[in-house]
Amino acid sequence: MRVPMLISSMNKFLAACGLAIIAGCAGSGGVDDKLRQPGDFADVAVDPTNMPAGYVRTGRTAAMEALARIKPGLTRAEVRSVLGEPDEVQSEEWWFYVINLPLADGKNHLVCQYRISFDRGGKVMANDWRRPQCRDRFNALQQTEPQAITLSSDVLFAFDSADLTAAGTSELDTVLSVISSRIELERIAIVGHTDRTGVESYNQTLSVRRAKAVQDYLVTNGVDARRISIEGRGSREPLVECEGTRVTESLKSCLQPNRRVEISIHGHR
Repeated sequence: MRVPMLISSMNKFLAACGLAIIAGCAGSGGVDDKLRQPGDFADVAVDPTNMPAGYVRTGRTAAMEALARIKPGLTRAEVRSVLGEPDEVQSEEWWFYVINLPLADGKNHLVCQYRISFDRGGKVMANDWRRPQCRDRFNALQQTEPQAITLSSDVLFAFDSADLTAAGTSELDTVLSVISSRIELERIAIVGHTDRTGVESYNQTLSVRRAKAVQDYLVTNGVDARRISIEGRGSREPLVECEGTRVTESLKSCLQPNRRVEISIHGHR
């Protein structure tokens, strides 16, 4: 019988070593209940040939920032407010949760057992993951500050245009190198901006077209379109203020910082 190593979307769990074990595989002998100490993680196992319908379990989805908030000193009530009711309680000293940790492909996840230990006063003493791969995946998923890249529209595009220039594609190739070599990508937000010269409705449209041109270039070069959002904000968020209303070369030069495309790259290093 062929046992799948990873079941995605509806049935996400790991199965190996001849047994289906939630969140990893264990020795086939299991653990004698007489030897099990309070607070131990419990195996969930079944012979794949006898697996009943509906047996496969998945955990709950929890925001990474919520999990990161579980620290020593929190009360049971505070833990409950962050993660909800535990999946299992052992003498109020140990709470257990079954957590889904998303994998890098964005489609599958690892089902992991997570334990919180409380002292006699009802405050968190420690928290840990059953499997090293769960701990490592959680650490990898810790949110880092997004990498913000601001590119001048005067470099990316010709005047009054949303067509990328050769210099513009070169700048975006640098962005691509950051994405491919430094970041485990979650999402990218692209925001186009213009200066205040011209009609605002036209500037709004131009800012969207330029953001879309950047998106199209990134997608053409391998970035998943589903991870990219675009927005145009026209001239509503200037970086500099300049005097004058008549469009002169001096005014255009002064307003240059406002003509830009901001790219925020969210992911994990």
